[in-house]
Amino acid sequence: MVRYWERAKLTVISVFVAIHLMWIFTASFPDRSELGRRILNTFGEYFDFVGLEQPWSMFAPNPMSLNSYVEVDIHFKDGSKEKWSLPRPTQMQGADKVIGGDRYRKFTQEYLMPEKNEDIWFDVARYVTRQVSKVEAAGKHREIERLQFFRYYNYVEDPKKVFVKHGEKNGEYKRESVFFYYPANKGKYEISNNN
Repeated sequence: MVRYWERAKLTVISVFVAIHLMWIFTASFPDRSELGRRILNTFGEYFDFVGLEQPWSMFAPNPMSLNSYVEVDIHFKDGSKEKWSLPRPTQMQGADKVIGGDRYRKFTQEYLMPEKNEDIWFDVARYVTRQVSKVEAAGKHREIERLQFFRYYNYVEDPKKVFVKHGEKNGEYKRESVFFYYPANKGKYEISNNN
């Protein structure tokens, strides 16, 4: 009886892995087949949820040419101010960088866009509020008045025009204010960048 359950458990695990590998391979080709499109239409939300989505936006022939990251100015009710940064691959080390670095880059570049995805901005603002509140509860006990999100970005030039060696900084970053959040009011306010 025990042997039967062991064999059943191994079979279920093997089928689970085999199905996922088939989905990943079928849906990952840049020239998606009809089968790949059907798999993505059926299981796309699941792929996004578990992190299996494999977009080709970072690969040839047209890789994304945008570098961006997000920082938050935290304004406290006592008048003090601090900065908080979302994780960036360039500032991560070891396993954190290997496992999560590119996911953070992808998240900030593709989802935290100005005047888009307001619900995601709101969720990130609540996350930052929770993280800062935990630190403040163990330290200075300051209360957050508002968060102001800034997006820093620059565009990577065509290497045929401007060659930048690996590891060197690729130009200066432009800064734009993209989102305000007032936790006490439980409101969200996205600002216009059409100045």
